[in-house]
Amino acid sequence: MIREIKKVEYVSEYKLKLYFTNGKIKIFDMEDLLRKAKNMFLPLKDIEFFKKVKCDYGTIIWPNGVDLCPDVLYKEGKEFPSERKRAKKSVHSKSRRKKLPANTYGK
Repeated sequence: MIREIKKVEYVSEYKLKLYFTNGKIKIFDMEDLLRKAKNMFLPLKDIEFFKKVKCDYGTIIWPNGVDLCPDVLYKEGKEFPSERKRAKKSVHSKSRRKKLPANTYGK
């Protein structure tokens, strides 16, 4: 199945937040990929150039023509919880104390 990206945001360092057409949001970190960059990937090491990433034709692209396969970005990206999931998680993450039966206190 081909995944398409509808929006991209620069997060920090070499991390991008990718919004897919299926509603998933993923964080993709390119630091390892750029550590051994060659040829057309070399300009992406410059963080100011890296920030010039755009969404085009269902994937991400930089001004020098470098683009990446959206299926790979989807597979390798780390899932970013949606606002609804994060709100639900914070409600359920409160610690709940188990109450002991009255006859067990002080034993």
